[in-house]
Parts: sequence; C-alpha cells; structure tokens
Amino acid sequence: MNRYALFYNYKTLGDVLLIVLKPLDIADEVIKKDDLVILKRNGELIGYNIFNISKIMKIKANGYIPLANEQVLNIINHILENHNEKPLEKLENSGFKVAKIVDIEEHPESDHLHICTVDVGEKEPLQIVCGAFNARQDLKCVCALPYSFMPSGKQIVPGKLLGIGSNGMLCSGRELALDGYENKRGLLELNDSYNVGDDFFNNR
Repeated sequence: MNRYALFYNYKTLGDVLLIVLKPLDIADEVIKKDDLVILKRNGELIGYNIFNISKIMKIKANGYIPLANEQVLNIINHILENHNEKPLEKLENSGFKVAKIVDIEEHPESDHLHICTVDVGEKEPLQIVCGAFNARQDLKCVCALPYSFMPSGKQIVPGKLLGIGSNGMLCSGRELALDGYENKRGLLELNDSYNVGDDFFNNR
C-alpha cells in the first residue's frame, strides 16, 4: 500500500487540504479542476490540493493529520472520483507504533549515535540508529515506521547512518508535533499504559 500524508492548517495555509504522495518531488505540471489541483512530476502523480475544503467538511487540525477517519476519507475520495481521479486507499494505521528498545549499543563511528533494536509488535524487531540522549534499553517510545510521513512532511525511508542500516525513526514529542513539547529534547518517553505494537495516534 502506498502511504500518503494529509495536512490542513487554516492559519498558515488557508482553506486548503494538502494530500502528499511524494514529498521530495517538486511539481512541473499543475492541473486545476474546479477546487481540485492535481500535482505531477514527469507525468507521475505526486499530490493533490483541495481548496475551499471547509465548504464541504470541517477539519480540526493545525497541520499534520495522522490518520483520516472514514468520513473524511469518503469525502476526499468523492471529490477525487468526481474528477476522474483514483481514490485513496484507507490506511490501517498512522505509521507510528508504540515501541520498546530491547537492545542498544554505541555506534562504532560516532560519539553520540546508538544502534537500537526496537520491538514494534511485529515478528521481527527493527534496527534503528538514533542520536537521542535518553535512548536506553527497555525505554518505551514512539517509532515512525519505514515510509511513514512525519508531521514536518518528511518521509522516513530506510537507509544508513555512518554505514549502519536504519529502518525507521524513534521520535521526540516535538517531532510528533505534540502540544507542550516544542522545546523538549529527547525521545518521547511513554509509560506502562501504552502497549507495544499499538498505533500511537489511534490511542491518544
């Protein structure tokens, strides 16, 4: 399933819902159909903008929308289908899992990076390179899974940090755009009321 990200912030963006499919690409073709703007790069779809969205539905968001509910998705897809565009698939999760660091070692090429083995409730743990000062064994935190979108619009893509593979990202409250965490450093630390493998945003 191809992931996408939704963004809405009336104060900074105006009354427009952004649907991002490929965040690193800049559109070289813009097609306007009424209030729907279709964005493409080299003929490939990279996103949509839906203007005047508040005339159709009210969206309570100040930026990133982690997981659209069924009603919101149905309205979006109705707009897309009315303009002969393919509907969005329903995302089963936000891409952010409650996780636990089950093992940690220092990166051999860095004085601040850690190599973490992370349980996200799946069959195999993830290896994630993390630079947070409070990363430690048995810490329960939030993991952005590979190919999920951050509230900043960045997509998490598997790669290497100083030669060590990293598949996902352990997140701070600020990176998750949580209220009250704008100036707090370090990973968001979760208590025992959170269960490993649960969808973080579905359980807030």
